Amino acid sequence: PTCISQAVAWNDKIDFIRENGFEVVSVTNDNVSTLERFAKRRKVDFPLLSDQGSKVISAFNLFNDRFPESSRYYGTSVPQVVVVNPDGVVTHTFSGHGYTSDDEIRGIVERALQAPAG
Repeated sequence: PTCISQAVAWNDKIDFIRENGFEVVSVTNDNVSTLERFAKRRKVDFPLLSDQGSKVISAFNLFNDRFPESSRYYGTSVPQVVVVNPDGVVTHTFSGHGYTSDDEIRGIVERALQAPAG
């Protein structure tokens, strides 16, 4: 799944991201024990937050409505990178699948370092 490959790729670049003044946080609808096992197994070095009711996912308009309530994927989010400044203001969004290659991650960090999107 996209979320797994993104988490692993961003974790691989976590030093570069932090050196540029950013932090990574992942929000999923997985339960806490699932996230803890994943973080331990993949040695993820950034917070993985559980949003089982999909309230945060919905607040950012990321609720993936293509799955019925009976599906185990119901409540998942559409893959997206959201850049939030220290004041809590969203300055950039990057939508869609991907953002797993070094070039894509570096590009997001470089754009986020530029003047806030308007």
